[in-house]
Amino acid sequence: MKKFCAIVVFVAVLAGGALPDSPPAKSPEFVFARLSCSNREEDSWKYWPQYWPDNPPWHHDYPFADELIVALMHELTGISVTPDSYKIVRLDSPDIFQYPFLYLSEPGFMILNDKEIANLAEFIRRGGFIMADDFRTGKYLGYGDPEELEVLRYYLKRAVPERELVRLDMSHPIFHSYYDIDTSNMKPAYGDGVLVPQFWGMSDEHGRLQLIANYNNDIGDFWKYIDLGDKPLDESTRAIRLTVNYIVYAMTH
Repeated sequence: MKKFCAIVVFVAVLAGGALPDSPPAKSPEFVFARLSCSNREEDSWKYWPQYWPDNPPWHHDYPFADELIVALMHELTGISVTPDSYKIVRLDSPDIFQYPFLYLSEPGFMILNDKEIANLAEFIRRGGFIMADDFRTGKYLGYGDPEELEVLRYYLKRAVPERELVRLDMSHPIFHSYYDIDTSNMKPAYGDGVLVPQFWGMSDEHGRLQLIANYNNDIGDFWKYIDLGDKPLDESTRAIRLTVNYIVYAMTH
């Protein structure tokens, strides 16, 4: 099977007018790729009517979250970046195979077609890594909503039926790949007292993690709002440390 046609590493656009410590690189070492996929958009407009028509679930927090996290990746790790190092990539496009790290927002709203499922399967089998973020128990948004972890599990089973989605604890190496994170206890970006964050993952046959899911949480919200002072510093910095660990793990395993 073909390997990725490009290895692209860390992304950054400077947030809030900050200047880098060193001149921008001529080419990036990594590109942060946000996944565009088919969503149940009519349901999303019901919950977020102010987002219609330009902010479907896969698009939530873009571009502010993407800009902030890539800037922080550069500042915290020294990874070289360029100003255009974050992208939107369609799941039904062969372009996804250029980006070994994909960010998936609101997987609970996915309604994937056959081409998207086939590309998802090939991306995983080629060794790619996915960060699934911003999804929750169906009880949070309203009566009768689907259990969003099961939506993610359903499409993963369609794509790679031999793989399992399992609950992760802090002993997993991904929580120690750059920073040592000693507890999974954190307040979610919203729904405190209702949502209890959990971490779920899917590994290959050799035990290498290929997907991490921030269930009952929204790590991308912390990226977007940390610059606005809208979230508690402890939870915001933990979200940043988690993300740095995810990307470092993905690019070194």
